[in-house]
Amino acid sequence: MKTLKKALVVVVLVLIGVGQALASEREERLKQIEKQIEVLTEEVEKLRLGAVAEPEYKSYTGLGPAASKVYGVEKGLSIGGYAELTYANYQHSSKNDLADIYRFILYTGYKFSDWIVMNTELEFEHAGIGNVEKRSSETTVEFMYLDFMLSKPFNIRTGYMLMPIGFINEYHEPTVYYGSFRPDIETYIIPSTWSEIGVMAYGSAGNLSYKAAIVNGLRADLFKSSSWIKGGRQKAAKINADRGAALFNLNYAVTPGIIVGGTYYHGLAGSGKGGVSADSVSQPRKGTVKLWEVHAEARIKAVELRALYIEGSIDGNSWFNGSGIGKGVKGWYLEGAVDVLTLLALTTEYSLQPFVRYEKYDLNDDVFAGDTPDKTLDRTVTTVGVSFKPHPNVVLKADYQMRDTASALPEGKGSGLDEYKIDQFNAAIGFLF
Repeated sequence: MKTLKKALVVVVLVLIGVGQALASEREERLKQIEKQIEVLTEEVEKLRLGAVAEPEYKSYTGLGPAASKVYGVEKGLSIGGYAELTYANYQHSSKNDLADIYRFILYTGYKFSDWIVMNTELEFEHAGIGNVEKRSSETTVEFMYLDFMLSKPFNIRTGYMLMPIGFINEYHEPTVYYGSFRPDIETYIIPSTWSEIGVMAYGSAGNLSYKAAIVNGLRADLFKSSSWIKGGRQKAAKINADRGAALFNLNYAVTPGIIVGGTYYHGLAGSGKGGVSADSVSQPRKGTVKLWEVHAEARIKAVELRALYIEGSIDGNSWFNGSGIGKGVKGWYLEGAVDVLTLLALTTEYSLQPFVRYEKYDLNDDVFAGDTPDKTLDRTVTTVGVSFKPHPNVVLKADYQMRDTASALPEGKGSGLDEYKIDQFNAAIGFLF
């Protein structure tokens, strides 16, 4: 009997121990489940409130912050973009004031692996309508390329690419440049935005970085006196690929915040074929375009300074004689800005940046036989304005442009008048994402 009692006591104690162990294990499992539920609840709440971690916006190989967004993701899809809405108030009754959804851009990128990246830009200009009267489409692919990131000193980019020339052509999003509109020199002489199909090698070593590209040439039959080679960009649409071009860009970081560099472009320009603005057999339109620029930029604390000098030339056949298109062009500008809030040591994400820019350029610095220089194309532009950023990716701009030319014509738009002498007040809003 005593033995039976002892056995029962042992069994009871074992059962109690097992029960306690099970209770302890169940309690631990319940705690783990509660923690998992808390984590999931926090994530759901973040998604509900839109509190997703903000990506870092910074430039990659000279591209704008939003255009560089795909390089910051680990893998897969990236979506970004920017927009700018502008207003121009012309200081002469002969020219109507203009308000415009100037650009809306969508960037789509895809990172296939840590060394293969696809990047594209789809652009809607003027609300997607190029000609207001005819309502013709103004939607274009601005660039579309594949990047093969092999090493720091040597990488390959191929496809439809932005040309690395000047400050604005690659780095052109509204929060990263001053003024409601891009500088004249980087619009008329450097035909912003300028992209071509080809292949590019790029890389860096120490403080030195380079880009070297072989691309398609320009359309000589679309050059104009008022905009030089700008109209000759083929925009990747059934291009005449008979003519080619080469470009080499070099930049050197003297110290952190101070960069000097330059670009040389040498390309053959021909006429359209296949029924698109084709020339007669007896007079094909051919030329060689050369363009070179040097630039310097300094960003030291609250102060930003820029300087650019550029020259270009066309060596063409007799078709250019009497066309009014400049045989030689040149220009330069200086720009300075200061962030008042940083200067006053105010710790804020806001910025308030007054700026001034002076440009001088001539689209008829040299002319072909049969032409005399058009003095309305010898211009100066002084732009004074301010940019306010309530957020690093949002900007409000206002500026006044004092415009003049070397011509003796009075200001105004129309026959016997000089449109480029008309001053203008501009305003713009812009953002990137």
